[in-house]
Amino acid sequence: MRTFRARVLVSALFVLAVFSACSQPSSTSPGLPGGPGGDAPVSATHPPADPSQAPNRGLVTGKVTHPDGAPVPGVGIEVKSTDDPAKPVPQLTVTTDAKGVFQWQLEPGRYEFHIRTGGTSITGRAAPQPATVTAGQTATVNFTLA
Repeated sequence: MRTFRARVLVSALFVLAVFSACSQPSSTSPGLPGGPGGDAPVSATHPPADPSQAPNRGLVTGKVTHPDGAPVPGVGIEVKSTDDPAKPVPQLTVTTDAKGVFQWQLEPGRYEFHIRTGGTSITGRAAPQPATVTAGQTATVNFTLA
């Protein structure tokens, strides 16, 4: 009887721990303050963040357009740190919204941004664009597809 009660108690504690963990937002979830490295990307699926909310971060914003100036939605933007040692970037891609715009909060440092159109119906190329991110400031990185 004692073994049965111990098993029930352990099972109940396990279930309680699982429910408790599920009800708390994870501090490692992308896009949440305090996430991994705090590098919350902002795109069509991530609403823009207020740069004043993350004083130790900078904001990079940009737009992808066709040569005629029309916006290009659905383009993947990739970033890599060019610092030595490289800064961690937990999520390597964001997607442009319906207006061809993307935004990304990053730690201060030097980065290189690339567009990724492979695997989509979007055609065109654009040269990689460098940007220096400064805490509390906004850097602009635009691409025009060729």
